[in-house]
Amino acid sequence: MTGQAVALTESPESRLAAVGLALPPVSAPRGNYAPFCAIPAGEAQWVSISGQVCRLDGVAMAGECRTDDDLPLARQAAEVSMLNALAALRLACDGDLSRVIQVVRLRGFIRAASTFTRHPAVLDAASALLRVAFPDQPLPARSALGVASLPDCAWTEIEIDALVARA
Repeated sequence: MTGQAVALTESPESRLAAVGLALPPVSAPRGNYAPFCAIPAGEAQWVSISGQVCRLDGVAMAGECRTDDDLPLARQAAEVSMLNALAALRLACDGDLSRVIQVVRLRGFIRAASTFTRHPAVLDAASALLRVAFPDQPLPARSALGVASLPDCAWTEIEIDALVARA
C-alpha cells in the first residue's frame, strides 16, 4: 500500500499517535456553556467547538508572549489547545474523528504584550497539528489574535468550526 493510501485508511487519532500525540479527556466546562454546539447542515452537521485553553491535566500553561524568545513555549501551548479542541470535536463526533469532513475555521487567541506581533507564528503550531490529523483536508480559514488576558493566564485559547458527517 502506498503512503498516501495508508494515510487515507488511518484514523486522525492514529496519525497523531504516530508523532507521539494523544487526545486528552474533554474537560468539564468552567462556566455556563457546552463544549460544542452542532446544528444540521444538509447531510452533515456544522460543529462549533468552545474555546479551549492550553490545559494539561486541568492546569493552564500560563505565560505571555513578549519577544520571539517566547515562541517555543507559546507554540507548545497552541498545540495543547488544539489537542483539547480536537478532543472536544471527537466528543461531538460520538468518538469518531474520521467523521470530520473538514475543519473550516480556526480562531486562535494568544496572550501577548501590546508590542508582540508574531501571533501567526504561534498559531502555525496548531495549524500544523491539524495537518497531521487531517492530511488530505485543506487548511481552514484562520484568525490569530493577540489579547491582554485569557483564563488562568493561559498562553493560548483555540476555537474551531468543522463540518461533520452525520452518524
